[in-house]
Amino acid sequence: MTRRHACVHLLFASLLAAALGASAPARGADDDPVGAAMKLYEKRRYEQAARVLEDALARLEAERRPQARLVLGMIYVRNADLHEALGRTAAAAELDYLDKLLKTRTGDRSRYARLHLAEALLARGSAAEAQRHFEQVRADPGIEKRYQALASVGLGSVLWAQRDAKGARAVWAGTGGAAEIALARAAAQGGGRLADVKSLRRVADDASLAPQLSARTRRYLIEIYTAAGAPDKALAVARAGDLGMASYVESFRAAKGTAKSINLYDLALLTDLTRLYRELARRQLEQAAADARMKPSAEYYLAEVLNDLGSRDEASTYVEAFLARAQTPVQYRERARVRQALIAHRQGRRAEAESAWTAMAESGSDPEVLADIVLGCADAQAQCSKVLARVGQVTEAGDGRRYQRLNFALGSYYLRKKDYARAISYMEAGRDKSNKNKIEANDPEMLAGLAEAYYRTKKFSEGLEIFFEMSKEFPVVRQIQEAMQGVYSMEQRSAGDVKIL
Repeated sequence: MTRRHACVHLLFASLLAAALGASAPARGADDDPVGAAMKLYEKRRYEQAARVLEDALARLEAERRPQARLVLGMIYVRNADLHEALGRTAAAAELDYLDKLLKTRTGDRSRYARLHLAEALLARGSAAEAQRHFEQVRADPGIEKRYQALASVGLGSVLWAQRDAKGARAVWAGTGGAAEIALARAAAQGGGRLADVKSLRRVADDASLAPQLSARTRRYLIEIYTAAGAPDKALAVARAGDLGMASYVESFRAAKGTAKSINLYDLALLTDLTRLYRELARRQLEQAAADARMKPSAEYYLAEVLNDLGSRDEASTYVEAFLARAQTPVQYRERARVRQALIAHRQGRRAEAESAWTAMAESGSDPEVLADIVLGCADAQAQCSKVLARVGQVTEAGDGRRYQRLNFALGSYYLRKKDYARAISYMEAGRDKSNKNKIEANDPEMLAGLAEAYYRTKKFSEGLEIFFEMSKEFPVVRQIQEAMQGVYSMEQRSAGDVKIL
């Protein structure tokens, strides 16, 4: 999201509030947490922006709370989108890295990389491939019993995903009663909606009382609390720990007798955080929508969040309600129509959706609307040839800075199509070269995609530079850094431990 785009979001909320008669007394910066949060939001400091409002909500006057909830919901939406983009980039690097670790010569081979590879594959939806690795971990006598049990929990999740409920329950039943295993099992069953909310919360509450929580335990707690409808508790768990911490540090002797250690991470953490932020967004936006002044804006964002959470029918209802309103900015009406088409595509009405996108692209020239159309095509994995032809005409006639978000959208489209050269070309066209890795000047979602494209084309240093800067605000990207550096080291046959640039 460009700085201009962030400002438009605030303008949108303000216009709607003004149109509905909302008013508030003038305030200074010191007692205006909403304004302070919006400034951080414009700089893409999503975590900082959210904390400002989380801390302020309880002490705000009742009349100002709905606006604060609306803005907080907007912040969570963008943070979720960013973590989803980071998850795609992490999958590219980490799956490669873990696979390479398994293929090194015997003396240097990691035993525990296979478990993390299986869990990563499951998190990215590759259940069949994950199953093979889980079964190998369970059969490996060199793996600690508790990690074999964790592999069994993962295998149960695979079977559940494959609709083998009987097999899943049988595997889970044989995993034992150790505290960590029970927590892992609760997380798996919560994700599969097999356990009741009260029992899930009870297991999580008991585990959270431990004086220290491992990175793995913290991830399970985030999953359980989110599944149990307690996203605030999940957020507290996430905030209390270091999201850049490795899940497991494996130390062993390499073939030449030198000590070696590798950090293994949970790719699923990024998926978990994405869902958590969307659930938090939904909660805040639903509460904001209860206020007549904020209802139109809240409906607009709720449609986006619910669509991404898989609640298509509910999302469609909110889009229709928004479009039925007379007093909405034209640009946002068009963007709502773009989203309506994406919802239709995900509901199986593909031809209808692509026809709507084409008609909007051919009749419009607003770069923000066109960017949404292209991003919709990318998300839906649709060809959208006529849309691309029209967008190409628009971008050729304009400068890169004005069309920054549109260039990002085109880059994202070609990244999904695995046309990495084009992806890099478009994203670089919209990149602020004077502040090329600064998130204040460049959308971090774009930077994450650009880093993936550079990684795919073996330009490791360019990708690592991006994440070095991003890690200052988002520690969770450390796992991507280490995976990229690890692949680079192995491809260059570089000796020694994996290190961060």
